[in-house]
Amino acid sequence: MLASESPSGRSHQLRPPGLERICDIIIQEIPHPEPLFHHLFRGDRGYLVTASSDLSVDDDWEQRSWRYPERANEAASWIIEEAQRARDTFFCVHLLKTARNRRRANALDYVRALWLDVDEGHYPEEGPGPTAVVRSSAGRQHLYFRLSEPVPATWAEELNGRLCRFAAGDESKKCLSSVLRPSGTCNFKREKPELVVGYLTGVEAWEPGVMDQAIPPMPKPEAPPRPRGPYPGPKLELGPYLQAVEVLGEVADSLGSKYAVICPWIAEHSGGDRSGTYVGHRSDGADLAMNPGTHRRI
Repeated sequence: MLASESPSGRSHQLRPPGLERICDIIIQEIPHPEPLFHHLFRGDRGYLVTASSDLSVDDDWEQRSWRYPERANEAASWIIEEAQRARDTFFCVHLLKTARNRRRANALDYVRALWLDVDEGHYPEEGPGPTAVVRSSAGRQHLYFRLSEPVPATWAEELNGRLCRFAAGDESKKCLSSVLRPSGTCNFKREKPELVVGYLTGVEAWEPGVMDQAIPPMPKPEAPPRPRGPYPGPKLELGPYLQAVEVLGEVADSLGSKYAVICPWIAEHSGGDRSGTYVGHRSDGADLAMNPGTHRRI
């Protein structure tokens, strides 16, 4: 087992995966979750949010806020007490500015770790190794990646999304304000309760730039397909449009007739760039316009 020491000097352990014992027997021996809290939040100050619920009951959700790091031990003790009552327990995976709520807008501006709920997905072996792992139930785990320096929370959220896509994980947990299960508790969601166990992997904190390079980027959204077939809309006369603008001349275009013009809003749209604005008719009857300076059909 890997041990971690809290700021209070008390030694705790995060149990490794593979520990198969019945929850109602071992629950008295469950170590406190502080090592995970300190692994994720060490160096920061804010509010740690914990919650408990009887998931079989609608709208049963009890939430508490604790000043971190001063009340981290109390937060961990409360979590264990709630687990002893056969309630599922959770914690917000980042600190918050105030105790009012755990909304995204209340998140600290910077965070020191990334998180991933692998759920039913699979984290590829070639990916950066997590610095902490929590096994939330059989075959499911949460991965954490401690960073060598704090990063903007919005950047962490974006990289969480890439991690989630990389592992085909639970995308609902990539966002700020997400809650996950703390180690040293029980998962009562299944028919048979399961111990939530975790461990520190020994992997050093990752440099943010290395993580950014190691995780595949999100795929770019595909451009909408261009319409094909005859144009079904009404035919517009170009005369009034050409009379209202300065026409530079007709431009050859295999799609139909096209005229280069000066956009009436040239200063606002293209910073004075006189190129790239066209109007015309396509041979299929559709009308054509192009944005100033972008040379893209619209």
